[in-house]
Amino acid sequence: MDPVHYPAAAEERLPVTVAYLILAHANPDQLARLVNALPSSSPVLIHFDLRAPEAVYQEVRQLLGARPMLHFVKRQKCWWASFGIVEGTINLIQGLDALEVPYDYATLLSGADYPIKSNFEIASYLDRNRGNEFIESFLLTAPNRWSQEGGYSTSPRRVLGRHFHFRSRMIRLPGLRTMPAGLKPYGGSQWWTLSQESIRYSAEFIRRTPKMVSFFRGCFAPDESFIQTVVSNSSLAERVTGDNLRIAIWGRPLPPYPATLTMDDQDLLRSSSRHFARKFDPKVDSRILDVLDKWRLEPAEAAPRGERAAGGSARSA
Repeated sequence: MDPVHYPAAAEERLPVTVAYLILAHANPDQLARLVNALPSSSPVLIHFDLRAPEAVYQEVRQLLGARPMLHFVKRQKCWWASFGIVEGTINLIQGLDALEVPYDYATLLSGADYPIKSNFEIASYLDRNRGNEFIESFLLTAPNRWSQEGGYSTSPRRVLGRHFHFRSRMIRLPGLRTMPAGLKPYGGSQWWTLSQESIRYSAEFIRRTPKMVSFFRGCFAPDESFIQTVVSNSSLAERVTGDNLRIAIWGRPLPPYPATLTMDDQDLLRSSSRHFARKFDPKVDSRILDVLDKWRLEPAEAAPRGERAAGGSARSA
C-alpha cells in the first residue's frame, strides 16, 4: 500500500519541544494525517489498541515508518471505561520517560484529535506559560461538574466505588473504598498537556506505588481520574491551570458524544483560543481538516487570537 501524503508541518525553529503521546484504535490514514501535522522535531509515541485487527496495526506502522522520532509502545486492550486505557497511557508515559530525549511538555491526544493552531502558536504559548500544567483536575469529594451525573458517573463514587469490569461490561459492587496512602481522588478530562517535570514525577510515582495503580483497576472510567489524582496530590498541584487546551462539543441532542466536528463548526474552531479539538472523522467530513491545515499554515501574524468563550455547548474535551 502506498503511503497517503498530507500537508506537512513547515520546518521551523520552535521555542518549546512538545512530545506527543497518542492513544489510537482505528483509521490509519487519519492517524497518519495527525502525526504528519505535528512538528518533525517532536518525539511521537503511539499506543494502538490491542483489540484492533493486526492488519490495521501493520498498516499504521507502514504509513508512519519514515517518521523520525516515532515509537510504538506495548499494546493493551482498551475496553470502554476500563483500566486498559490507563495502561495504554502509562505505557506512553513510561515509554517517553525511558527514551531520555529532550522535551519541555508532553501532550496526550487521541487519534481523532487535530490541532487548530499552528505548531509555532502552540509552542509559543507554552513558552510564555512555562511552569503551568494544562490539565482539568477537580476534587471529587467537593462539588464539581460530575456531581449531578447519575449512574456510574456519579462523583466521587466513580473512583471510590467498587467496580468489576469484563470487557465493556461493568458491575458496581456495594460499598466505598479508601484510597491508599491518604490520597484524595481528583478527576477531569482525559486529555492534557503536562511539563517534563510532571511526566517524570508521574512515571516515578507509578513505579513506586503499585497499590495506587491497582486501586484504579476497580474504578469507573479511570482514564478521567488517574493522572489527575497523581498530579493533584503532589507539589505540582499549585501549577494546575484547570484548562487542558482542548475543545469538544458535548451539548448536542444526538450522538456521538463528543460531537463529530464538521464545516458547520468552523467559526467556533477559528475563534477558539484552544490548541486542539476533537473529534474529527474524515468519513463524515474531510473538508474541515483541509480548512484547518490552511489556517495552520498561514503566517502566525495572520491568524486570529480569538478568546471567545465556547458557550454552553462546548467545553474541555
